Amino acid sequence: MTIPPHNPPVREETEIEGVIKFSLKHQEASLPHFSGLPELNAWRNLLFELGMTGQDPLRYGGLGFGNVSIRTSESQFLISGSQTGGIRTLGADHYVWVTRANPLENSIESIGLIKPSSESMTHASAYAACSWIQCVLHVHHPAIWNASESLELPSTSPEVAYGTPAMATEIERLAYETRGPVIAMKGHKDGLIAIGKSVQEAGQALIEVLIGSKIKQVRLEKTRGTSPHSLE
Repeated sequence: MTIPPHNPPVREETEIEGVIKFSLKHQEASLPHFSGLPELNAWRNLLFELGMTGQDPLRYGGLGFGNVSIRTSESQFLISGSQTGGIRTLGADHYVWVTRANPLENSIESIGLIKPSSESMTHASAYAACSWIQCVLHVHHPAIWNASESLELPSTSPEVAYGTPAMATEIERLAYETRGPVIAMKGHKDGLIAIGKSVQEAGQALIEVLIGSKIKQVRLEKTRGTSPHSLE
């Protein structure tokens, strides 16, 4: 994979609130072709329809949530861009190529027409932890997140906030120790990470956990003697 031949201006910046919490060196340019993007994007659009990515003015300060990525080489990956969670159908221009990630320096280098997701360091740490990981899906789902213990999901520490080096370290540890496939981010409201040897494997892991959470909810409703009006 080669970097686009022209060299547009490079901007360096650090954003704290709302989106990016790492030092970012971003080159604004169109991306080369990635053969795995159509499959990743198809799963991302399904996750949107399931409400696992999106944007809600009443949640998370109205910011978009959820992002997806695939590995493109040993240390590089393609990830959905910052604040694209609320877009129903993404195009190629909504993705960013992370060409370098340094968790120790909390820095990211990227190429694309938009900036990378605020969870890019978390994705980078998962890829660094295990060479077999080829896809990382970050979604939000209150029911699964709240039932993570009963669903026996590995979980990060509640003290660890999203988008921080500490969260990246937690994900790296859990990915290596538990091999996932779905991890609850207890310091990131409703946040979940799915990892897999392929996009399909990571996506199916999320669907299986989603089904499991719905079954538990139905059983709970029956135990309480009420009808399950909604399984969301």
